[in-house]
Amino acid sequence: MKYKNKLLLVGATLVLAGALFLNATILADGGDDGAEDYAALGKELSDLWGDKVCVAEATSKYEEPVISIACNAEFTSVERDKFLDVLFKKAYQFRGESYDIKGTTGHYWYKFSRRNGSRLREFYVRLHITSQGPLWGATKQPARIAIYIDSLATADELTAWQTLGVPLTFGLKPTDNAKDLSAQIDEYKQEAWLSLDLKQGAFSDPDQNASVRSILEQDLIGPYVKNALEQTGDVWGFVVRDLNSITTTVASVRAVFNAIKAESKTFVLLPAKYNRALATTANMMDMNSRRVTYDLAGMCAKSPGKIWSFLKSKSTSGGVIVRFPANAKRCANTLSRTLKRDGKIDFRTLSYFFGYRPSPADGKGN
Repeated sequence: MKYKNKLLLVGATLVLAGALFLNATILADGGDDGAEDYAALGKELSDLWGDKVCVAEATSKYEEPVISIACNAEFTSVERDKFLDVLFKKAYQFRGESYDIKGTTGHYWYKFSRRNGSRLREFYVRLHITSQGPLWGATKQPARIAIYIDSLATADELTAWQTLGVPLTFGLKPTDNAKDLSAQIDEYKQEAWLSLDLKQGAFSDPDQNASVRSILEQDLIGPYVKNALEQTGDVWGFVVRDLNSITTTVASVRAVFNAIKAESKTFVLLPAKYNRALATTANMMDMNSRRVTYDLAGMCAKSPGKIWSFLKSKSTSGGVIVRFPANAKRCANTLSRTLKRDGKIDFRTLSYFFGYRPSPADGKGN
């Protein structure tokens, strides 16, 4: 019995010693999740911008410690150097930096590691800056792209393109089911525009072909635009799909734009290939116009897997507008699989490129 009690006493002593050792290790590492130490470190980092400019919070992601810092300040090379200096002095090793800049707001993600005994512990800093300043060159504005899907006709086409999981703009043809599609687009939080088919045949009987002169003299364009809008319902703007005789003379172009303005709309998307009369007349009539930068119908059919890399290489700080045909569902499937959400492309709906910034009191295109 005495021997058994001795064994129990030795076992309890070993358990207690192990618990004390584990507790000491945890305290040295800042607690179970390092929240207490990382909270202090977060305050030290946020104080680099001065008093009451930043707030910091110690959190975790996938069981790894994270410091989230939000600052109403700039993040220039000076602040970055100070920020890194604090962590380097504490023996943290730099493991990576990524970013996402939207307008004047910058979001930065840093990864560090530090050895604690035999364990290599990872640590992250998430930094949000509301007044983005010029950073040393590693920070480059992401490619800003508006994707326009032309001539949407069916719900399955809408579903196919929605799988891209990014903001999209759809051009609706004035058909019997256009209002239903427009409502579904609104439910998906995307944008619907009216895709105008301004061919001469649209203004005459099938067995006749009205001239541009007769179309203007009989004032056929205004009722055509009004009827098209009634079929699709409220839209953000109008899309001139392609060039033809209606869009190559100043008189007929003015008639088109007057009809659009009569419906209280001023947003007009022009085709990638357009003549000077179309663009100049839009400017003269105070139409808010942009043009398709790249019509990717051909590339969508032949090599859709190369589209994202192509757009990254061609994009500029001002952004680009790209057009895809709605019926190219196989292309949409490829694009959804090859899209890399790495922060290098900033997707926007078309109205953003027209200067629209949402407000609760605003209507579409206002």
